[in-house]
Amino acid sequence: MCFWAKGLGVVGMFVAVHSGMAAQFKAPSIPGTQAEMHARVEALYGFHPSKLTDAERSKKSAEMDHFWIDVKSDTERTLPLVRAELRDAPQGSFFLTDGSELLLSVSGTPEDRQLAADSLARTDLRDTQSGEYFFTVHGLACEDVNTSAAALHILDDPRFLVSVPQHAMALDQTMALMYMLLSMKDDVWVKPAEERFAREKDEKAKLALVSAFSYAQTDEADAELKRIASDSSQPDAVRKNAQEALDEAKKSSRSGMKIKGTIAEVREQRHQRLRSVSDESLYDVQWMTRQIAQLRAKGKS
Repeated sequence: MCFWAKGLGVVGMFVAVHSGMAAQFKAPSIPGTQAEMHARVEALYGFHPSKLTDAERSKKSAEMDHFWIDVKSDTERTLPLVRAELRDAPQGSFFLTDGSELLLSVSGTPEDRQLAADSLARTDLRDTQSGEYFFTVHGLACEDVNTSAAALHILDDPRFLVSVPQHAMALDQTMALMYMLLSMKDDVWVKPAEERFAREKDEKAKLALVSAFSYAQTDEADAELKRIASDSSQPDAVRKNAQEALDEAKKSSRSGMKIKGTIAEVREQRHQRLRSVSDESLYDVQWMTRQIAQLRAKGKS
């Protein structure tokens, strides 16, 4: 069972609040049909942790402990039911968070990891800790899961901030978004990011997207930056940042850095470096991005 968080990678977005009540709690029988699973999920997850008292959280913790135990006791029968509930869970349901964590704890298949990522994209971020959400989504991205929707979801929370105490650093919304998007093997996120920008109203979120496009260093992302820079309907700061990103790429292209490897090789090095979240890796990623800009400008594939 999971609840409020402490970073443990993909499996461990939340840590149980064990109240000591679990052993005394009399749980319902193990769900055997979809109807029974749905009824159990509805009865158990019709709440938001952010709105509960400590005592209420402890009670819910015991109930969810038993639900996890029941599901894990017969995964061949229960996992298909859990998967169906995740797909059908309403936007903002806490089951999207806890059910995803449960699924990741018992299954490592690409399909289940993708389902978890898709479910997290529909969570209520008020019910999670930013750091735990970030490290889970980042971990899935590093495992070649398409986490575009889950990553872009953080733009719904202007206060999103990730503390990385072991490196004495914090990632704001812009840097957290970059890490989650760029950690994916392919640039599958660029199109969804363009679509998000087109409907985005918040200036801070737009600036975060502009920054992500500047790191992408692809023709598609460059075209989006040019479009933004020339769009008079955009806020001045957004247009300015887009143009500065294009100018910085041109500056990097003329720097004459000695670079070992092709664009593909430097991209792969950057991809591997993004697996580590630290001030050192951030510096390296920025340096490799400038290298990619130079290689692209000189037509070195």
